[in-house]
Amino acid sequence: MNTGFRAIFFIVLFCIGCENLYAQKSVNLSKCLSFTLTNSPKIRAELLQQDHDNAELELEKNRFMPRADAFVNYNNYFNDLPNYLFPTEQGSVLAGVPLTSPYALPLGLPHNLNAGFELSQTVFDMNFFGNKPLLQSYGNYSSIKLSIAQEETLHQAATLFYQTAINLEKLKFIDANLVRLSKLQAIVKLQVEQGFAKQTDLEKLMVKTSNLQSARNKLSSGIKQQTGYLKLIMGMAQEEEITLNYEEDPGLMIEPTSVQSLEMQLMQNQRDLHSLNSRRLNAEYYPKLQAYLAFLFQAQRQSVNFFSRGEDWYNIHQWGLKLSIPIIHGFEKKSKRAINEVVDRQLALGIEQKQAQSQLELVSAQGDLEAARAELAIQEDNVALAEKVFGQSELGFTQGTVMLMDFLDSESTLREAKMIYATALLDTRMAELKILKVTGNLKELVTQ
Repeated sequence: MNTGFRAIFFIVLFCIGCENLYAQKSVNLSKCLSFTLTNSPKIRAELLQQDHDNAELELEKNRFMPRADAFVNYNNYFNDLPNYLFPTEQGSVLAGVPLTSPYALPLGLPHNLNAGFELSQTVFDMNFFGNKPLLQSYGNYSSIKLSIAQEETLHQAATLFYQTAINLEKLKFIDANLVRLSKLQAIVKLQVEQGFAKQTDLEKLMVKTSNLQSARNKLSSGIKQQTGYLKLIMGMAQEEEITLNYEEDPGLMIEPTSVQSLEMQLMQNQRDLHSLNSRRLNAEYYPKLQAYLAFLFQAQRQSVNFFSRGEDWYNIHQWGLKLSIPIIHGFEKKSKRAINEVVDRQLALGIEQKQAQSQLELVSAQGDLEAARAELAIQEDNVALAEKVFGQSELGFTQGTVMLMDFLDSESTLREAKMIYATALLDTRMAELKILKVTGNLKELVTQ
């Protein structure tokens, strides 16, 4: 008894585990986009690029911090020591005899070791004063790039979500018709056997059912491909099963007040960066002052015994200031300034063109949306009318007052009307997404 109870208990647990293992995750548009923001490979790559940019900015900040360097230098003169020339008078004294030319005297030992430590700090550099706004502008540039990547990825994910969801709606229409045709086929087969219908009617019905099944298989294959690509964009594992939870809600649309194109913001930021870099061009021709402190240690030996006891080391310690004053650099500054002016005009023209293009895209998208909504309203009426005609035809067929082919025609008309309605609905959603993308409001869909 206990053994049987344990077996049943473990079977129940196994079944529950299997059910959880293969349970499908229900995903609506907001969850889809939220998951995409967190897991999309494209967005994660852009986040890594932002980390890289931040590290570059930190490197630029540290360029003006104190620097410390140590060095060790060994050299050997073989058998030829360096000669030092003394003027004739001093050379005569050193040589002990009168000379008529400078006196060359070899000095030093064959083995030489020099070690030192130097600390330096920039005291004045005009680049330092323009560094903070430049770094801040670079940070804004990196943030805008990330936002653009997020918007593009969200647009791709939302587009695929709607395309897949509406294809699933079409699949439901086809499945419902297949069930209806299957039942009808059984009725007509019975009528043929009883002599109330022709064999050709049954065959035509079978061909229609077969064609509809073929269309279903093709649509189902397309849905699998779209779902796989959607998972890829979202950053979801392909083996994870999801169910798209789509509702035909009218609340998707966010009415735009103005164009807020991220691309235009990026171009404006590029112009700001260019302006700041142009200012730094002048800074390159200002004097630079640097302070340094050095500790030097020198040893000269007849043989390689630098660390032997009793041997002397000679210290040279110094501090100083180094002032660099640019004087003549040809016409480099003038040429750079001319190039910067041309680039600035190019960026200004690009911003102007992008603003006009974005405004045109918004007007075009609003026109598409208006047309799509009008078409959707028409197709809603057509579906309602087709359903009414089909209901009357179905009733007449069951009562024997409507011919089979007329009934099938009404069924085809209803299916076609629903397919066209689904396409009109997709066009409406695509127009809405386009407006949200142009105005930079796609992220608002994540919180809906």
